[in-house]
Amino acid sequence: MECFHWCCLRTKRYFRYQTYLLAYWAIGYFAAYLVGTFTTGFGDRTWQVILASSAIVSALAGLQRFVVRQPESPRWLASKGRIIEAINLVHRYVGEDYTVHPAPQVEVKKGAWRMLFSKKYRRRTLVGGLLYACQTFPFFGISIFLPILMENMNVTNPLVTQLLYYALMIAGVLVGIVLSNRLPRRYFLIGTFLASAAFLLVLSIWHQAPLALTLILFSLFSLTISAALVMDYAYPNELFDASIRTSGVGMCIAISRIVAVAVTFMLPIISNAWGSQAIFIICGTVLLIGGIICYQWAPETSLRFAKHNRSTMNEPSGSRVTSSRYSDSTID
Repeated sequence: MECFHWCCLRTKRYFRYQTYLLAYWAIGYFAAYLVGTFTTGFGDRTWQVILASSAIVSALAGLQRFVVRQPESPRWLASKGRIIEAINLVHRYVGEDYTVHPAPQVEVKKGAWRMLFSKKYRRRTLVGGLLYACQTFPFFGISIFLPILMENMNVTNPLVTQLLYYALMIAGVLVGIVLSNRLPRRYFLIGTFLASAAFLLVLSIWHQAPLALTLILFSLFSLTISAALVMDYAYPNELFDASIRTSGVGMCIAISRIVAVAVTFMLPIISNAWGSQAIFIICGTVLLIGGIICYQWAPETSLRFAKHNRSTMNEPSGSRVTSSRYSDSTID
């Protein structure tokens, strides 16, 4: 996939490839549940066998990376003075009409982490980190403690519920990939936050709802929150320009991981003290807050839907891959 990174960075194709990462993640998440549930017969070493099973997937991924040679980014090659290699790579994968302009020699600024909270980037850093956190809180809160929550909602078959949840998670990610490439980023974020919040809050208020309606509402929530996850990798990449993108995305992920740890620690305590309905209320409220944050501050980063592309989108820095035939044909 990396060979597409440099030639699709500013097009919707690059966004689509970023969203595909969540599809693979969802499949792996489901596979991990199956392995953990159905791996038996090893006695006290069962947990070790389950833990070691991940080495199989890791070995396959490493073998694929070793066998299938993927090219370097031509921008990176050009920045290292390997301009001929960069041009040959562009000719091979993009076309003979394109070439590479060497990156200008600029002084690398230190303090990239501090820059994330400067006036220029502060709002984008907070939006990226908070929306990621507001998705992580209910997603992990519901998925980790799903058997307990379903039991308290009079759903007595936890295995069927778990399988349904993870199947819907994969389906939701696939739906999210389709919709996120057809809707404005901003509207997609706001809509998925508010819809998933509504489903959870209805479940929390109407806790004596018929079983069929409970499962329908929970299924709709699972689809919606999973569809929203496709933005977790793609949207933060579009919030920051190339000079600070790595640090910006890292900060967004770090904020979400802190929240995930807090969820794992807090929700069992909340469930024991006030019951499962309190978890639904808290998770629904967090999703509602996420929707408000996106409504107030989330910028539209799609070139297709942004009213003012140049002012809304960040320009990448460094070497550029441009058309040698048409001066306005640029692939960053």
